[in-house]
Amino acid sequence: MNDKQQYYNDFYSELEKAMEPSGGKLQEMDMPNNNGFRKGIIIKFDNISLAPIVYPDFYYQDWKGGKPVSSIVFGIRFELMKTSPGLTHFNIGSMDRNTAVTHLYAGIVSYESNKEWLEEIPHERVGDLAVFAKWRFDNAGQDLVASAKVTEPLLAHLQLTKEEALKIAKANTGRKAKLESVGGIIAKMLSDRGIDKEVAEAISMRGQAEPFQVLTTDNGIDGAAVIACPEVLKEVQKQMMEEYYILPCSINEVLILPKSQTEDVEGLKEMVSSINKEEIEPKERLSDNIYEFDGHSLKLAGAELTQEYSVSKSKPHHRSK
Repeated sequence: MNDKQQYYNDFYSELEKAMEPSGGKLQEMDMPNNNGFRKGIIIKFDNISLAPIVYPDFYYQDWKGGKPVSSIVFGIRFELMKTSPGLTHFNIGSMDRNTAVTHLYAGIVSYESNKEWLEEIPHERVGDLAVFAKWRFDNAGQDLVASAKVTEPLLAHLQLTKEEALKIAKANTGRKAKLESVGGIIAKMLSDRGIDKEVAEAISMRGQAEPFQVLTTDNGIDGAAVIACPEVLKEVQKQMMEEYYILPCSINEVLILPKSQTEDVEGLKEMVSSINKEEIEPKERLSDNIYEFDGHSLKLAGAELTQEYSVSKSKPHHRSK
């Protein structure tokens, strides 16, 4: 038995003992995750509608670093018990067609890396990506953010078609879109860390010279999904006053670069690929490709055959460049 399997066995045993007094029952399951699957342990409580999921891999390096499994599990139990009052507020019965209008949001992932679990999830292709709807719960508590992928059975329960659900999800996500300069983001980060205001402003001014802007959502969660929102793409072009490239940073944000700043698409692709490999966690990687927006269509850039996606209909066709 290798170290990781031994760790997992000990983790499961400790978690089972820790949850038993509270009535928690464990169930192992391989959970679909962005760019793959991850072994998860579902903890079911009789009085909670939704079951929390614990991922042992998240804590493996802590264990390798010498932290006892019992200590890791104690921390997990403490957090679960702290948030369980919020979890009890979830009411699956309240998920209906009317409440869907305010609870559906969009998520986006690489299609090729996730097509196995995407087979079970209604989605729409956008270039080499896939956009899907998520139900976001907003009554879990201040420190708890929870969401669930919209499946075919849930669509039937909501009495919505795939097209209707995605339209609502993209519209809600689009309303949360935020375009910000690199300098502005640097200033906020420095301010949050208690850096002197004048120093923060001086450093952020350097960032203002960067040609890139960051496009995401106001909370930064699934922010890259805004590129599936036609109104957002058109508003960005209006602000830029020209066509632009879109560089996928992660599932949470993209970079916007005016076309007048460069014609080196291959160089941009190499930069994105390098950042993905060296700085972005695999679960948050989106694509090594570059997109461009011309005011009408979102396109994969820099290929002999460009795949176009109308921002009004999102139906693909092809043309030779």
